[in-house]
Amino acid sequence: MERTLSHDEVAELLGAYALDAVESDEAAAIAAHLETCPRCSAELAEHREVVGMIANAGGDAPVELWDRIAQQIQPPGAPPDRRPAGVAPPTPLAGARRRRRTGRAVAAVAAGAAAAVIALLGVQVGRLDNRVGQLAAAAQHTGLSQAVQAAFLATDKRTVTLADRSGTPAADLLILPDGSAFVVNVHLRALPADRTYQLWAFAGGRPVSLGLLGNHPVDVPFTVNPTVAATTFAVTTEPAGGVVAPTSAPVAASPGAV
Repeated sequence: MERTLSHDEVAELLGAYALDAVESDEAAAIAAHLETCPRCSAELAEHREVVGMIANAGGDAPVELWDRIAQQIQPPGAPPDRRPAGVAPPTPLAGARRRRRTGRAVAAVAAGAAAAVIALLGVQVGRLDNRVGQLAAAAQHTGLSQAVQAAFLATDKRTVTLADRSGTPAADLLILPDGSAFVVNVHLRALPADRTYQLWAFAGGRPVSLGLLGNHPVDVPFTVNPTVAATTFAVTTEPAGGVVAPTSAPVAASPGAV
């Protein structure tokens, strides 16, 4: 005679059924019930999703996890079943009471596994956020590089070369008619963290700060007042916060800079 199970009995055995850890007559009864019960079908799908995530997570399950399962489903005095991940689940236990305990144990393990998977996903999301941040920074740099390239190609730009004391080019300034400009590093070496390069323009012999370039500049945007004729430019090294007037001799300057 074909066995039948109540809704509550099926619900209690769904966790074990997801692991194929029920007897054949129970499996047949559960399968028949699932054909007419969307609620149990949905719950079974959730159990199987957790099982699938555990199987695909990689690595062996902790020994403590299998010890906890063994303590809940094995008879008193039986040795613990230290079963590595990926090995077939234990065979069904005889008796309705033990089957109920198996269902509860599997459900508890599934809940713990789900929490572990969520934690793993949280780490992955954190790494993804970090990667997104890196991509955003790269996109910003790419945008700046494209703007510098456009400035290089502009036919109406003004190019000013800043040379060090030996006359070797150290940086180029690309200045457009609207006042937008870029410092393109050629040979400005990296400075300690507590120092920065600072760019100056000289108009009428007086220095005007055009901005801080950082301690290791590459391509740095700045602006100049297109209505003020800056005759010369220079770069000095200053404390990290910058200064209102140069405190050191220029490390790079255009011809005629003081």
